[in-house]
Amino acid sequence: MRAMTAALQLLVNGVALGSLLAVVAFGLALVFGVMGVVNFLHAEFLTLGGYVTYFLVTGTGASPLLGVVAATAVGLVLGYGVQRTVIARVSNRPPLEGLLLTYGLSVVGLGLITYFFTGDFRSYPAQFQGALSIGGVSVAFRDLVVLILGAVILFGAGALLRWTRTGGAMRAVAQHRDAAAACGINLVKIDALAFALGGGLGAAAGAMLSTSFVTTPELGQRWLLIGFVVVVLGGLGSLTGVVYAGLGIGVLQVVLGYVLDDTWAQLLIYLLLFVLLLLRPGGLAKKLEPA
Repeated sequence: MRAMTAALQLLVNGVALGSLLAVVAFGLALVFGVMGVVNFLHAEFLTLGGYVTYFLVTGTGASPLLGVVAATAVGLVLGYGVQRTVIARVSNRPPLEGLLLTYGLSVVGLGLITYFFTGDFRSYPAQFQGALSIGGVSVAFRDLVVLILGAVILFGAGALLRWTRTGGAMRAVAQHRDAAAACGINLVKIDALAFALGGGLGAAAGAMLSTSFVTTPELGQRWLLIGFVVVVLGGLGSLTGVVYAGLGIGVLQVVLGYVLDDTWAQLLIYLLLFVLLLLRPGGLAKKLEPA
């Protein structure tokens, strides 16, 4: 009975972490699926979301939930602006140029964030304290909020992609850019909107991270690598695969961290990535599946 309770507790904790990983990776997968760009700048959107929430909570006493909304809005606007002014210039260039450009922008962004916000550790008073206990399984209210937020954000983004004309255009571009352009879809507009949405999702993920972790200029950098792992395992460009991969990695990391320790857990997850790439180079999903 105790073993069953412990297993359920690990599962609950893993799903909470997995939902956070899925939100972190969703914007990465969206930008890659639509534009074919490996977006290193995503890390700075994560960090920015954490700072927006921190300053909103400490400056006005507002709830971190409002911080998620504010961070998403900032990420959307900034993402749209960056894509239109910089990223669009390499939209028809080889993928390596897009990768290098976003990496360079990430370095510049990290420098600017460190200059303006310093390297101090930032955190606000703990929110959502307490836990819900059911049958011996305890769910911290903080994890419950993260889980619900993750579900709402992922469902909202998925609904936008599946049930709106703009989302349909993004899916068409993700399937075949040239065919989509031949059908009259404005690639410039769709690229800008996809990058903006990716930035908004990244900032929202950063705001969620700020509820559990301190915010520093390296916040996004620390989560970017595991975000890439989720995207690759889920299948490059597959948003459904990203959700499954995020939940799977979250549960696996919690279980391995419990059995071994966090260092071994991360090492074994990267080893699993290596093995899966050898067996299934395309990830768990076989083809692009935008929603």
